[in-house]
Amino acid sequence: MSDYFGNDEYWKKHINEEPEDDMWIDEYREYFSNNGLCLDLGCGIGQFTKRFMAYGYDVISSDISKIALNKVKEFNNNIIKCDMRKSLPFEDNKFDVVFANLSIHYFSDKETKKLMNEIKRILKTDGLFIGSVNGIQGYEYIKDTAKEIDYHYYFNKGKYIRLFDVDDVKKYLNIFDLLKVEEKETKRFGHNKNYIVFISKNR
Repeated sequence: MSDYFGNDEYWKKHINEEPEDDMWIDEYREYFSNNGLCLDLGCGIGQFTKRFMAYGYDVISSDISKIALNKVKEFNNNIIKCDMRKSLPFEDNKFDVVFANLSIHYFSDKETKKLMNEIKRILKTDGLFIGSVNGIQGYEYIKDTAKEIDYHYYFNKGKYIRLFDVDDVKKYLNIFDLLKVEEKETKRFGHNKNYIVFISKNR
């Protein structure tokens, strides 16, 4: 992440907008035990936190944004400010589920690999790592303004962004058992977004 997120620029812009209701996790309920402890990593304003709470999980909501966390605190007191570039502030083998919706695609190759190892560390054996990342199709929207600084990794309008294809997902999640990878499309804040969802299990 750049200072774009550290300075809360994203939620300064979007905090009063309602994201579209795309509860894609409902399609994969058969993978969930519907109990235990879930980490919503990069929770934003917490629409998925609410969903996992409704499923029956105890949820810790984490984000780098104070603005977003203040919103989440209206319905979940278990919040923690967290910068994913650093070691995650949780003990080993703590979570039954780590969930990350459109929140882990801002990092360099080195940072992304470190984050994957941190998620593995805090997950219980057989715990689930579930999430979504921006699809490579998004390059069409940024190609005129973005500078590629590494493979599928760009600097665009003040922030870093990583775009994924299915092979990228398999590469970064190779320390987990990958159960499901699926390309999807939605609308987010008024524009089309291609993304890839994944479900994986800790070894």
